[in-house]
Amino acid sequence: MNAPVPGPQSADLLRRVRAWNVSAWRHADRIAQTRSALQRLADLAGAHDGLSRPAVPDAGVHALADQLHVLVDDALGSGAPAGEVEDILADLATALGGAQNRSRGHSGR
Repeated sequence: MNAPVPGPQSADLLRRVRAWNVSAWRHADRIAQTRSALQRLADLAGAHDGLSRPAVPDAGVHALADQLHVLVDDALGSGAPAGEVEDILADLATALGGAQNRSRGHSGR
């Protein structure tokens, strides 16, 4: 069974952060905001598949985009509603300085 894929705005966010260099990540509080989103995604996955997940490790700034991709896939694969994953990514996009369309009708919180 294949997990749903992120919507176009989230796919754009994932593409953008993959292209960032270390100095782009160090702008404002992007690292902390992304780590918070990573943990929210891990917690969401655990809530939906019942599997306990440890705290998301700090693998370094160079790994943040990869961790984000993996944890989005994990959350979607766990059975978490795509709208809840999208909400986390939209919150992250806003925190990172990119507006996302929040009128999808998902509140999930």
